[in-house]
Amino acid sequence: MKKIIFLFAFSFILTSNAAKAQDFRNPATDVYVMETFTNPGQFGTIPLAGPYFPLGTVITSNAFTMLGGDYNNAGVMYTFIFQSPDFVLGIIDLNTGAVNYAATVSGIVGGQFMNQLSYNYTNDTFYAISSDPNNENGSHFYSLNLTTGVLTEIGTGTGIPNVVAMEIDNNGIVYAADAVSGDLFTIDIATGVGTSVGNMYPGGLYPVRSGFSVDHSTNVLYAVLQNRNGVIWSYFNTVNTSTGTVTELGFGGSRKYSLFVIKENSLGVEDQNLQSFSVYPNPASKVIKIDTPQGLQIKGASLFDMLGRNTGTTLENGEMNIENLAKGMYILQLETEKGTMTKKIVKE
Repeated sequence: MKKIIFLFAFSFILTSNAAKAQDFRNPATDVYVMETFTNPGQFGTIPLAGPYFPLGTVITSNAFTMLGGDYNNAGVMYTFIFQSPDFVLGIIDLNTGAVNYAATVSGIVGGQFMNQLSYNYTNDTFYAISSDPNNENGSHFYSLNLTTGVLTEIGTGTGIPNVVAMEIDNNGIVYAADAVSGDLFTIDIATGVGTSVGNMYPGGLYPVRSGFSVDHSTNVLYAVLQNRNGVIWSYFNTVNTSTGTVTELGFGGSRKYSLFVIKENSLGVEDQNLQSFSVYPNPASKVIKIDTPQGLQIKGASLFDMLGRNTGTTLENGEMNIENLAKGMYILQLETEKGTMTKKIVKE
């Protein structure tokens, strides 16, 4: 694959009309999927509310098989690709479905299969987990260096036989689905140890091709899961993260999905920058600082959580104190005489 270098700059996007807080993060309407029922596979989108097959929009019908994936804080989607004998970390072009090389993955324990990738907004870190369809050593949990592709194992095993779906919510809680038991687990992000929450599917799950994704506007966990017994079908669900109970949204037929990522909505991120603000550090633990372009005055500043609630944090002398806020992602809104600007802020 051709290696491509990406350069990112933290910037605001100036819009001509003011927006209310709830407009920053409208509930998701679509989900990106990698459908491996066909060969080669199809990458595209389907409505989160259904119908779930065939794909609502096919971006490409000749896609690399994307093994799990997630956005980072800059809105870039990463995935794993298996190119024997290696796994490759790739960046997905969401317009074409092409996967651009980022790094070759190393540090995998025992030659296991890497199939899940999730970003933690509370500490600006990607995490990965392996599947173990042969039930030999159980699944292993890792942090991932995006620059080098190096996986660093956390602990010495999750204690979960075979994880087929993983996602991290707004609060930094790691959820995983075990194919053997059909249980929902949480994983301790410091030790890598899994704890069962409750059962999702009494008969267990098909050992590959499932996925979790969180709608960050609501912190609701969605899933595409496949039953293990009898005819193997896909079902789309929401998951109760307190009990493990699933609520079926619709039937996905015989399609199998190796990537399932809810589409980011309503952050005002466009290609054209009319004005740029310097906001640093980001992520931040105590204070964020805002440098304004010359001649542009800030008329108002607010910081909202992902449910659109104003945190009450104020801007004083170009700084916002966020030390007492919970870890997670927030939306900073600045009002100027030329319009409203918004930006993702991560509190670590």
